Amino acid sequence: MKIQDMIKNIHKGSKHLGNFSLNELFQYASSRSFNGIAVAREDAREYYLAFIAGEAEGAIYIDEKETEYGDKAAKLISGNEKFDFYEITPDIVETIVMRCRIFEKTHLKRTIPNVIHDLLENIIRGSKFVNIFTLHELFQYALSRKSNGLAAAKENDREYYLAFIDGEAEGAIYIDDKGSLYSDKAVLMISGHEKFEFYDVISDIVDAVVMGSRIFEKTHLKKSIPTLIPEIGKKSEGMGVLVITVQKDTIPQNGVTVSIRSKGKILGNDITTDEGTAGFKLMHGKYDCIVMDRSQNITTFPITFDDSQSKIVLDLNVKALLEI
Repeated sequence: MKIQDMIKNIHKGSKHLGNFSLNELFQYASSRSFNGIAVAREDAREYYLAFIAGEAEGAIYIDEKETEYGDKAAKLISGNEKFDFYEITPDIVETIVMRCRIFEKTHLKRTIPNVIHDLLENIIRGSKFVNIFTLHELFQYALSRKSNGLAAAKENDREYYLAFIDGEAEGAIYIDDKGSLYSDKAVLMISGHEKFEFYDVISDIVDAVVMGSRIFEKTHLKKSIPTLIPEIGKKSEGMGVLVITVQKDTIPQNGVTVSIRSKGKILGNDITTDEGTAGFKLMHGKYDCIVMDRSQNITTFPITFDDSQSKIVLDLNVKALLEI
């Protein structure tokens, strides 16, 4: 039996788990480590995704003229389709994946930011614009009015979204050309220097956004607000500006997220410039410097900041070699 004939019939009689957008499908399958087949049909086009342990591992595209498999099929998915998802035993799914394995999963994941971006932009277009705020001003404004709304900031190819319920930031989404991050990982991408446009949004819509992007560690976000700037009248002895330069084999790494942590708490976040630099105003002392590159790999460096070490160069490859 041809693989396209097998997959057309294999989900019949299987347990139907629901109808999902592509983003919802990825979140649902991953959260429960499902094995199954997702099916979408539009006009004469058919799209199939095979999931093993919650990950999309295979793809098939069928229309009147052709059948495509693997990466070629994944590229034909726009992200706007609606998929019916069926639970299927892993041995059957693995048999299908052998013929249609996805090797370049970025093909699929890149469609998700477009879907999320379009959804958020549609919400914004239908909502009342309030004003533009710094992160600190945004928190003060939303809290003072118990606002429900969506805040959006855009810098180059990066987009940041915060969802507020009753004046509290409850959800976070980050999007760039590499993919999208949600919840606490999205919060780590916020440096605190962004300018946010804030829109009043009805509460049920905000609730829906928060369901897929809930912030659990709110201290990460609150520590992004003006990083350890001394209070008026406070002595500034032992305080200065630390400049971190992130490299890989001496090549500066731009667009990398750098966080400073002390005693388990995130004290500040920044994103490296084209020169690979990020800056923080800190008290002198010992810290953990957490670097998350654009592939979302995280490396932690112990550092010491004082007058003699105000500029520190971190090489990701050197750290990786040390950890082997």
